[in-house]
Amino acid sequence: MADAPTKMKALVVSRLMLGDITDWVAFESERAAARKIPNRRTARSVSSQIGRKYGSISKETENFIEKNFVRCSFSDLARLCDKIEVGVGLSTRLDQFEKDLFPLAESVKRRFPFYAHLRISTYGLQFEFPEHHFLRDIETSIQELLDTRSQLNLFMRPDFDLMHERERVAGLVARERFLSRSIISATFSLAEAFLSGLFFTAVHTKSIGGLECDEDFLKYAATKESAPLKDRLDRVVRFASKGTESGTAEPFKTFIEIGKRYRDAIHHTTPFQRKDIEAGGRLSALYEINSDIAFRCVSLSAETVLRISRWTFDASEATDIATRCSALIKKLTQD
Repeated sequence: MADAPTKMKALVVSRLMLGDITDWVAFESERAAARKIPNRRTARSVSSQIGRKYGSISKETENFIEKNFVRCSFSDLARLCDKIEVGVGLSTRLDQFEKDLFPLAESVKRRFPFYAHLRISTYGLQFEFPEHHFLRDIETSIQELLDTRSQLNLFMRPDFDLMHERERVAGLVARERFLSRSIISATFSLAEAFLSGLFFTAVHTKSIGGLECDEDFLKYAATKESAPLKDRLDRVVRFASKGTESGTAEPFKTFIEIGKRYRDAIHHTTPFQRKDIEAGGRLSALYEINSDIAFRCVSLSAETVLRISRWTFDASEATDIATRCSALIKKLTQD
C-alpha cells in the first residue's frame, strides 16, 4: 500500500490531468505540500483545504486511471507527478510515455494515432497530433464561414441599399474569401498529415490499424513519404482496400482533380504557365475561391480520410480523426 505522500502526489497529478488545477503556482504548492505529508490524517486535512474529500479524490483518481491507463499504481502516478515541469508540463510521444512510465489503455491507443503526443498541462490531459490541429482549424473556420454567409445573405434583398452598405459588404466578402482560403489549405494539410502518419506508423509498427503491412508497402512507406500527393494517396488506397480500389475511385479522384487546383492556387500562385495548367490558370482559380468551393473541399478531404479509416480500423468511430471527419460531413449536410 502506498504511503501518504505518495498517494497525495498521485492525487495532485491526477487533479492536474483532470483539469482541476488551473495554474502552475497552485500545482507546485500542492505538490510541495504532498511531499511533506507525514500520515493519512494530515492528507485528509490537506484535502479539506482544497475543498475535496480525501476518499472522493481517491475514487475519482481510480476511475481516471481505469479509463486512461493500465497497471498504473499510486506510486506510478507519484513518479509522473515528479516529472511535471512547472510552467511547461509534460509532452511526450505515446510510446515513449509507456516506455518511461506505464502503459496506456488500449482504448486510448485505438483512439489516437501512434505518433500522437501525450500532453499534461493546466489544461488537463490532452493528446496532440497534426490532424487534431488541422481539424480544429477547419471546425472553427467552418462555423465562422457559415456565420459570415448568413450575414451576407441579409444584403441579398431586392431593397438592399448598396451605396450605404458598400463598406460593410466588402468587409464580409473579404472575410468569406479569407476563411475559404484558410479552410482549403487546412483540408489538404489534414490529408497530407494523415497519409504521412499512416506511413510513419507502418514503418515503426509494421501495421496500420488492423492491417499487417507487407514488405512492398513498408518499402514504399520508408522511401516515398514525400512523393506527390496523388501517388501516395493511390498507394494507400490500394493497400487499405486490399486492391479493390485505387486513387481513381471517388472521392479520391475528385479530391485531387478539383481540390488540388485550388490548393495550388493558394500555395503556388503564379501567372506563368505550368505543366498541368495554362498561363494565368492559377490566378483564375484563386479568384474563384468562395465558401461553396471551401465546403466542397472539406467534404472531399473528410470523406477521403474517413474511407481509408474504415478500411484500416475495425470501427472508424473508435479513432478521434475519423469521428471528427464524420461530424464535419454531417455538419455540412445539415447546414
